Amino acid sequence: MPDRKMTPPADVNGLFNGLDKSSVFGNISDIHLCDARLGESLIFPGPRRVSAHLMPEMESLLSRCRACGKGDFMVSMNGEFFRVRHETHTVDGTWYRLRRMPPEPPELDKLPSKLPAPLVRLLMSPRLSHGGLVYVVGAPGQGKTTTASATLVSRLKEYGGFALTVEDPPEMPLNGWHNNGYCSQTWVAGDDSTDWAESFRGVLRSQPVGTHTLLYVGEVRDAESAHAMLRAAANGFLVIATGFGTDITSGLEALIHLAGAQASWLASLSGLLRLVIHQRIVNEQMVATSLASLNAKTSVAAKLRAGSLSHLLSDIQFQANQAMLGVDVFEEQAG
Repeated sequence: MPDRKMTPPADVNGLFNGLDKSSVFGNISDIHLCDARLGESLIFPGPRRVSAHLMPEMESLLSRCRACGKGDFMVSMNGEFFRVRHETHTVDGTWYRLRRMPPEPPELDKLPSKLPAPLVRLLMSPRLSHGGLVYVVGAPGQGKTTTASATLVSRLKEYGGFALTVEDPPEMPLNGWHNNGYCSQTWVAGDDSTDWAESFRGVLRSQPVGTHTLLYVGEVRDAESAHAMLRAAANGFLVIATGFGTDITSGLEALIHLAGAQASWLASLSGLLRLVIHQRIVNEQMVATSLASLNAKTSVAAKLRAGSLSHLLSDIQFQANQAMLGVDVFEEQAG
């Protein structure tokens, strides 16, 4: 039987485009370190065995992984960033699964899978500078984190300001200056809901006065996080968060269910939600739909308050048609 060439998933192809292939790791996208028998570790695309000249780097990475003591975390070495999952339930011992991340933070105009131009205009709209919630939903591996991170970086570069992140673990190299904007990445101290709650309280206490502020939430995991996220949006943060959903309405339904479906919270969401994006990658191309709501007076906000999520389908289609005609939905709603 002839050899069959395996094609990496679309999100991995996008990752290759951002990697520094001149580094010691070349085109390696993933590394699986065997804790007890380092020589049995694997590199990808592959799987392939680790060559002898890479073993010193593997030893250094393993030492860094052992020192973290968490289930999910990020390590860096020689300017390279790796997202790590600590696997303890494999039959052949403990493994560390490392995904290599691009050395530079993503930007909306440099994404490997481009977003539609009308959606980029919404994400970069100056009307978002007053705060609110941008929610990016989709299945795992569809670039949600990349889109959310690119939005944060691009807005910092365009408008300046100060950004904080709440992540477990940090997945992109966002920390530092982006033109006149600065991002401070924060790492949730533990895995309990109380740890996430404390991280959000720290964010609210750290909000500088008189400054355009952004907050990136890696994943909304529980009711406390959902409530704290909206408190931050109400305080003036532009909150950019990711969640799961097969489409826009299912993503919103999951978020509302997670928050406890309280009428008061739903009313708050309807007034603070600015943009929901559902995205998926098909044949290495980004397919994205969106739903915008500039304020509490839009038809979208009214349907959210009433819990009539199924009725949002008409708004989604109407806004898609408007975008095809070159209409800026935010400006249309403001008029």
